[in-house]
Amino acid sequence: MKQLFLILLAIPFTGFSQYLERKHYHIERTLTPPIIDGKIKDDCWKNKALGTHFVCMEPDNGKPIPEEFRTEWRAVYDNKSVYFVIKMYDPSPDSILKQLSIRDDLEKTNADQIGIWVNPYNDGQTDFNFSVSAAGVQRDAKYSSEDIDDNWDMVWESDVTFDNEGWIAEFKIPYSALRFPKTEIQTWGLNIKRSVRRNREWYTWSFLDMSKENIAIQTGQLHGFENIKPPLRLSFMPYLSTYSSSYEGEIQNQFNGGMDLKYGVNESFTLDMTLIPDFGQVAFDNQVLNLSPFEVQYDEKRPFFTEGTEVLEKGGLFYSRRISDNLLNATKITGRNQNNLGVGVLNAITGENQETGDLLSNYNVFAIDQSFNQNSSLTFTNTNVQRRKNEGREANVWGIKMALQDANSNYQFNWKVNQSQVSENRESTNGYAANFQLAKISGKLRYSIEQNIESENYNPNDLGFLYNSNEFNTNSSISYRIINPSKLFINYNSSIEFEYNQLYSPRKFTEFDFKFSQIATFKNYLTWGLYAKIQPVKENDYFEARAGLDQVFKRSEYYGARTFLSSDYRKTFALDLSVNGGIHPLYNGHKFGYRLSPRIRFNDKLFTKYVFSTEKKVNNSGYTLTHNDMPVLATRDIEFITNVLEAQYVMSNKMSAKIKFRHHWEQVKNHSFHGLNSEGFLTTSNYLGKHDVNFNAWNIDLTYSWWFAPGSELSIVWKNAILTQGTEVINHYIDNIEMLFNNPQENSLSLKFRYYLDYQYLKRK
Repeated sequence: MKQLFLILLAIPFTGFSQYLERKHYHIERTLTPPIIDGKIKDDCWKNKALGTHFVCMEPDNGKPIPEEFRTEWRAVYDNKSVYFVIKMYDPSPDSILKQLSIRDDLEKTNADQIGIWVNPYNDGQTDFNFSVSAAGVQRDAKYSSEDIDDNWDMVWESDVTFDNEGWIAEFKIPYSALRFPKTEIQTWGLNIKRSVRRNREWYTWSFLDMSKENIAIQTGQLHGFENIKPPLRLSFMPYLSTYSSSYEGEIQNQFNGGMDLKYGVNESFTLDMTLIPDFGQVAFDNQVLNLSPFEVQYDEKRPFFTEGTEVLEKGGLFYSRRISDNLLNATKITGRNQNNLGVGVLNAITGENQETGDLLSNYNVFAIDQSFNQNSSLTFTNTNVQRRKNEGREANVWGIKMALQDANSNYQFNWKVNQSQVSENRESTNGYAANFQLAKISGKLRYSIEQNIESENYNPNDLGFLYNSNEFNTNSSISYRIINPSKLFINYNSSIEFEYNQLYSPRKFTEFDFKFSQIATFKNYLTWGLYAKIQPVKENDYFEARAGLDQVFKRSEYYGARTFLSSDYRKTFALDLSVNGGIHPLYNGHKFGYRLSPRIRFNDKLFTKYVFSTEKKVNNSGYTLTHNDMPVLATRDIEFITNVLEAQYVMSNKMSAKIKFRHHWEQVKNHSFHGLNSEGFLTTSNYLGKHDVNFNAWNIDLTYSWWFAPGSELSIVWKNAILTQGTEVINHYIDNIEMLFNNPQENSLSLKFRYYLDYQYLKRK
């Protein structure tokens, strides 16, 4: 530990310097706010300073914007909101792309965009983004130094218009959508980003040096705010929903009601509460057959747990899917003050869970994050879970994480230490984990070295996620990238990674592998990638046999690769194609698979995407069952076929319909069964069981959404699901489909009405 502190003291992490001189804009107060109609006709816009001289972010980083695409903006403020109007010149206004999309889904939409990033604390930590496409579709998000929260939703106004010179976007951002300090004179961080989609170009008002990993501290500055007061931030979102579901001929009707509340505790922190939440319309998980000794991690899709959790998740100890859907209530407080102190508190209470036997569960997360020098931070996180059942179970995990960067954000040193304590049946188990990383994070040539440690009893999984503990892993990598276009490439990235893994206790070798990756985008916007993995020595797997550390499974060497091609998404028709393969010489095993994904943009309203993927593993070896207290492994063939169809029809920027269909079919065909000798190699076995697997996951989500008022939505969702797992392997796809539909189906039709009520609006009324 003493050596660690000496290292920290030796690294010059105390200063901060700018990459370039930061741009400045002086904003003026207006007594007559503009009408948000996408036009520069209001008196408040006359004789106001222009923000100009945009610079290319990509592909040609640092190049000034061409004159014919020049971009000019103005800003004013009053006691309630800040207003922007932006004029985007275009030599071919008829060529401006205007594909419609659903709200917040602009990243891959074939449409020009203009976005505003504001940081009222001007601390380089959290940016609030408000963007609008040329089709008038809004997107809002919250950017932190480590994450992007696309689920952050606010109520604000925008409109766009077109003329023979280009297009215009106008914004009204109420103070209730922001957090800012309670000071008489304020300076905000600001950047404005424009995309010219047909050219695949992005331009920013304040230059962003893309050779630097930390771009949040490269913003311009917005001066001139005087005597603005944070409003009372109080909003309600009551909901009513009704469901009709059927399963095996039984029909159930259900009526629900509840409410979400959002309250600004002060200018920095926000209280969120949900009472009797309704997650019935949340999209399905992409379920797969899990043959590994570790659980599958699924994405969080429930709104309450996806918004505003950047501080809670920064320590890596919070996996919200641990909190079950039978939620009684939940509360969280999040925010960051003017001293760069971020705080996150979450409490959730769930009712009886028949699967686990829990009568009542109480989940708590507490996190504080102190940022300093605009590019470094110190984070403390604590999670606690209490469960009521026969003997009860309590889990407590805490962790400290530090991220340090030098003055110019060229180098970064990360370290974290976690400790877990689990008490059950009057017994307590303690474990710990640690991670150290030193990396060069800027320039064309980058590299890192990392050490990860997890003790054999470390267990954060009551409210976190860890595949397995008892690891002592060393990793190093080096990468080379070009940011500005060359004669051949628009951009290029190549990396090499080495990983040497051991058990923590006892210290035994498990795995050594070498990874190579290469991604290049050519001048015609065709993207090609190659990934390769080589394990030149046999792997010692101490987890596959499920028999403790005394029984190792000796896995073969491995040589595998995947390559992909991706065409230009601006075209009406685009295609993604990937092929992968690999060999395991020891047991004559190999695999081959491919993925084909065409996408068609029929017009600015209708878009479809289809994905077909398949893979077959031949002579794969793995655990099947434990028989007579001994592990039985099988030599088997594993094959899956996945079909996914997505389509969306967007009638307007407030109304859309979308469908997602997914069918995943996976089979396991066992050839022979084996035991393991003392060295971990397969031996013959006289076991005669039959453990083939035929697995199907079928899901359809059909959703209609109408945003009939700001922040208010009417949604209709039909969901269809079939999940089966049997021991009879079916050889043909059509035969499997016929079998699938002989199984019970779950159908659900739901109608949900949410209405947004803002205190400031009600007060004016």
